[in-house]
Amino acid sequence: MARVMPPYIRAAIVTLAGSGLRRGELLGLKVSDVDFKVGTIRVERQRLQSGKIGPPKTVKSRRTVPVGEVVTDALLTHLAARPSKEWLFTTEEGAPLKYRRWKTEWNCARRALQAAENATAEREGRKPVELPHMVTHDLRHFFASALIAGGASVKQVQLVLGHASAVITLRIYAHLWPGEENRTRTVMDAVLGGLRTGCGQDDQATKEIAGQTA
Repeated sequence: MARVMPPYIRAAIVTLAGSGLRRGELLGLKVSDVDFKVGTIRVERQRLQSGKIGPPKTVKSRRTVPVGEVVTDALLTHLAARPSKEWLFTTEEGAPLKYRRWKTEWNCARRALQAAENATAEREGRKPVELPHMVTHDLRHFFASALIAGGASVKQVQLVLGHASAVITLRIYAHLWPGEENRTRTVMDAVLGGLRTGCGQDDQATKEIAGQTA
C-alpha cells in the first residue's frame, strides 16, 4: 500500500503499520510528538473527521508508543523531504492532512493495487485475484497481530493500542493468542529440547507409530 501512495503520505502508512495508531491519532501528530533518539511516539490528541482537533478516544489512549527504526527512518526521510514545524503529516500544499484527503488517497491506492493485479494477470494469462477490501484500521490489526505472534502479553498489547481495558483487547484478539495446550507443548519442548532422540514426525517409523496411536 505504501508503494502506491503519493510520496507525501507513504511514511504515514509505515507509521500506522509500525505503531498501531488509530487514523485520527496519526493525523493529529505533531513533529514534537516523535522522539527520534528514544524511538517513541506520544499520542496527545486526535484529528476528528470534521478536521478539528480533539482529545484522544479514551484516557488510556493518551500514551507513549515505542517504535522501531523502520518507522523513525521513514519519518526522518519524510521530514527531510517535507520540513514542518508543527503537524507531522501535511498535504502537498502544506495544510494539515485531514480525513477527507486521507480517504481519497487511500481509495486511489486500493484501486491502483487492483489495477496492477489485473494487468499482471492479463500478461500471465490467468484470472485476476480480487484483492480484499482493506481499510486503514486493518493496519492497526496487523500491528496487534504481529505483537501477539512475537509473544507480547495482553497487557502490553492493551497499553500500546490504547484500549480502555484488557477486556477490550481480549475481545478483539483472544483468538490470536496460543491456547494453553499449545503453550504447554512449546514450553516443555523448550525445556526438554536437549533430550530429543533425533526421531520426529518425518521419520517413517515414527509416522507409523503416531498413526497407530492417533
